[in-house]
Amino acid sequence: MQSNQNQEKIIAKFNEIQEEILKIGWQGVLEKYHPDANCDDPGASETFKLYRHIYEDMKKRIIIS
Repeated sequence: MQSNQNQEKIIAKFNEIQEEILKIGWQGVLEKYHPDANCDDPGASETFKLYRHIYEDMKKRIIIS
């Protein structure tokens, strides 16, 4: 059951990020999460990579153009 709960959390986070990308657009993501805009956040690079990966996935699935 632990694995199922973790999987549900990951799916929920993925969906949350997709909704945010749709809401603020890629330019908004760049302004909010790009590592150059968040120099003081050591996790900014990893967060941005996650957003970029999900954005590219959305483009492949034609959710966004």
